[in-house]
Amino acid sequence: MNYLYTLLEIETRIALTARALDVGLALFHADEANRASLAADVMEPVRPHVDAFVLNLARTRTFSAKDFAETREGACRLASALTHELVPTMATWARLVAPYAEVIARQVSQLAKSGLGMSVPIGPVPRADRRRISVRVKPIARPSVPKAARSVPMSVASNACRACGAKLSIRKRVYCDTCLPLQREAARRASLDAFSGAGHAKVIAMRAQGFDPTATPEAQCKRAASASAQRLATLAWHDDGSLDRVDFKRDILPKLQRLPVREVAEAMGASLSHGSKVRGGRLAPHKRHWVALARLGREHKAR
Repeated sequence: MNYLYTLLEIETRIALTARALDVGLALFHADEANRASLAADVMEPVRPHVDAFVLNLARTRTFSAKDFAETREGACRLASALTHELVPTMATWARLVAPYAEVIARQVSQLAKSGLGMSVPIGPVPRADRRRISVRVKPIARPSVPKAARSVPMSVASNACRACGAKLSIRKRVYCDTCLPLQREAARRASLDAFSGAGHAKVIAMRAQGFDPTATPEAQCKRAASASAQRLATLAWHDDGSLDRVDFKRDILPKLQRLPVREVAEAMGASLSHGSKVRGGRLAPHKRHWVALARLGREHKAR
């Protein structure tokens, strides 16, 4: 925000100097050496536009450590790459501050033409002076202030990856193509661990209350029916020798690492816990599932 204020002050000084005004003689700010006090006055109406731009920039852009630098004194400064992205906004600030600089120039010009420039100070005057002076000055039309939504761009800076800081061409993206699979895998593992832990903790709590959901007649019937179906399917499967040279951990398991547990379980017709063990490499499934799992891995890679 300080950097953009500086850019706005530069454009304000240029606008005032182009209209033959002394940027050091202020109306509200105190006159100090080496400060453009009049520019500080005139730029005030445009400050809300700068604030709106900074808020939009913070909402739409992901910053990285490469965008900033720290001096030896501990002060934070913008990196050159980020300043190069903010410099094009000077054209917008010049367009917004120009009407106010023009109004100040017209007011000073009318004051000079009226002959009051040497006798009447700018600002409030004593009451007696007001009675003696009767000058009719035509009202000056106020400058049209453009709306922030139309005058201030949403953002001119490009988006950056939240993990590595690489530039992104799509503003809605948060991670680049390299970091996105890693972030998805980390989120999947975190959610899986939380889900597994929550289910196990719930069963322990219910058992402590005297109720075991895994020992009910309904649960026992479901396990018996599932085990019977699995045995019948195993007996009905015939090995044709096509999988003799296939190794599950070497050829099939690596392709299943990034697949959801639900898809792996559905391909085998098994439960989520069984699918999680297979995908994690803790359990090798029966050979009759290898063809379906290999096909699932190829389809996921083709996506």
